[in-house]
Amino acid sequence: METLFSLDRIESQHQSQVGEQALQLSVFAQKGFPVLPSVVLSAARFRNFLETIHWLQPLFADLPYSSLRLNLEDSQQLQTIARQIRQTIQHAELPKAWVLEIQNEIAQFPDFGSAVILRPSIAFESDASSQELIDLIEPQICSSEINHLAIGLKQLWAELFRARNLVYWQGAKIELQQIQFAVLIQPIGNAIASGSLQGDPPNWEVTAARGLDIAIVRGEVLPEIHKISEDQIQFQQAARQTISYQIRAETELLMRSAINETAPILNPLQRETLLSLSQSLQFPAALDWQFYDSQLYITTVRYSDSLVNSFPHPAPSHSDRSIVAGLAAAPGQAIAPAFVLTDLKLPETPIPAGSVLVTPMILPSWIPLLKYAAAIVSEQGGMTSHGAILAREMGIPAIVGAEGATKRIHTGEMIVVNGNTGSVTIAAQIDQVPPKLMPMSTTWHATATQLMVNLSQLDSIENAAESNIDGIGLLRSELMLGGMLEDFNQDSLSQQIQKFARSFAPRPVFYRSLDLRSHEFQITPSETNPMLGMRGTFSYSQNPERFDLELAALQQALEAGCSNLRLILPFVRTIEEFVFCRRRVEQARLFDHASFQLWIMAEVPSVLYLLPNYVEAGVQGICIGTSDLTQLILGVDRDQSTMAKVFNEAHPAVMNAIAQLIQSAHRLNIPCSISTQATITSELIDRWIEWGIDAISVNLPVVEVANRAIARAEQRLLLKGMRDR
Repeated sequence: METLFSLDRIESQHQSQVGEQALQLSVFAQKGFPVLPSVVLSAARFRNFLETIHWLQPLFADLPYSSLRLNLEDSQQLQTIARQIRQTIQHAELPKAWVLEIQNEIAQFPDFGSAVILRPSIAFESDASSQELIDLIEPQICSSEINHLAIGLKQLWAELFRARNLVYWQGAKIELQQIQFAVLIQPIGNAIASGSLQGDPPNWEVTAARGLDIAIVRGEVLPEIHKISEDQIQFQQAARQTISYQIRAETELLMRSAINETAPILNPLQRETLLSLSQSLQFPAALDWQFYDSQLYITTVRYSDSLVNSFPHPAPSHSDRSIVAGLAAAPGQAIAPAFVLTDLKLPETPIPAGSVLVTPMILPSWIPLLKYAAAIVSEQGGMTSHGAILAREMGIPAIVGAEGATKRIHTGEMIVVNGNTGSVTIAAQIDQVPPKLMPMSTTWHATATQLMVNLSQLDSIENAAESNIDGIGLLRSELMLGGMLEDFNQDSLSQQIQKFARSFAPRPVFYRSLDLRSHEFQITPSETNPMLGMRGTFSYSQNPERFDLELAALQQALEAGCSNLRLILPFVRTIEEFVFCRRRVEQARLFDHASFQLWIMAEVPSVLYLLPNYVEAGVQGICIGTSDLTQLILGVDRDQSTMAKVFNEAHPAVMNAIAQLIQSAHRLNIPCSISTQATITSELIDRWIEWGIDAISVNLPVVEVANRAIARAEQRLLLKGMRDR
């Protein structure tokens, strides 16, 4: 029986023996890409090893062939069983001949030192993808010395039986017999830089960090980012890295060091090397790389034939040309005729359904119009503008900040809009329109932190309500009403609110009252600086009639049995504004309902200093709005696409403010949630969880990503607590 495979000898029929990850890497190696020399220990060895173990507990006597069905609700029992299995594996004897066989193979590795990294490579005897389980199993770094290698292998195999992983593969109805666990073995040394390359030709994103990529994986750094497009690599974001991981030469163990380096991570030669690599890729891919001296190596590949086959692209043509670029505000691609608006007045004739709407900016009052658009291209707006938020919720590919779009694109032209990269091209030849990708079914992880969703559209209710989310963290009233803002009444507003509340009951629905900004909602007077103008609760104190109507609609919904409704006040600048609003709420008799709560958005920096006063005045909870908080702390107009590079919700000043708000809320015994438009990263989620956020509210398309990130953050925090005891 063959138990060791070099990458050049792996064929597709070997997948069950070498796992998906090693198979993908072997494809790249055999096509001549610079793959790190590797050897794969067959999944049969893992099965053989389990069979040789003398299990003392009767429950595990037939472990290699049992279903191992456990009560996932009993966390204490689950932890105990997981620990017993891991300890037994770690203390079992591994045949010396097996390890010697591996040593002979890895002796051919490049001379990076004598350390190796052991990575899981898994295949399931089912149609399920193994990538999620792979992400939960941490690779092991060890010396190639025989005893250390044996310990590392057993430690890696034992990782499969951590409690969180048992929950995953049992929740996915995958039995142990179906898991083919191979091991990808690679040399590892002191890399100059490492990171990832991912994208879809010809557009790619490069992330980079100093040293080994462990700091990126663990979310301990913000990597340097470069964009590749039209055969050019362009710097996008500087790194913020204070630690680096390397291999300690004396012990061959991982070493974590503090660094204080501000120079760019990638030098010109390294950038050109990565550009050359991207140009040789003719299919969507995601891979990890490392530089040792000037040599680039691919270490892992996350590439899918099924994705490539299911997403055909327009046939390239010499007459195809890129005409506009902007910020990739909402993902997806569309090929359709353009319909160009040169001003903000809607035409008398209807816009053809299925067109790409090209416009100076996106107005929330156009919601009925947007529902029929194939894609949106806007000259103005940032990633957190209402237009971008709407497009993401409605699942429409969108580009904002596309300067000159209404002049360079003409009505009737067939164009390709790529909401993943922010580019627009003329399509000279179209063979077929790319179909929408079906969402991947993933396992839902139970978490202590509540995960909620930001919503505004009735069309989104069904998908959101059927998911495992804990409620609506932010129901944006102004986007919910859209084109009805000019003539809505109490009954119509109450009916809309009730539809959301009843669909999610008994889960809470946090209705945020109107926050009308004059440049987006033309029912208010125009202003020179609308982001700091007549908006939020200050506008209520000047003209309370519309706010009173909202309160009456909420009261009507509460009386109709929607006891899960809560109210959040937007953009509260002062205590006096809140007191004014609370009195109106009292007069509307909303507090007559025991379940009702009155919260505020914590997005104006004054809340940082006055939260105790707000609580004393009657605030029952806060929702941190990262978009406006970032805007005001950094002094960046979030609707200006030209300022996108400095609008950073992970900026240390913003993160410090968020930490202070969470900790202050805890001291004052009120709940604290956070609503974010930011890209979900482990850096953000880890910190928010560590600081004790009660709930996180995100856009519907990233709910599953956020769920996984929260689960991992909680697991890391739990593990740290256990280690610190």
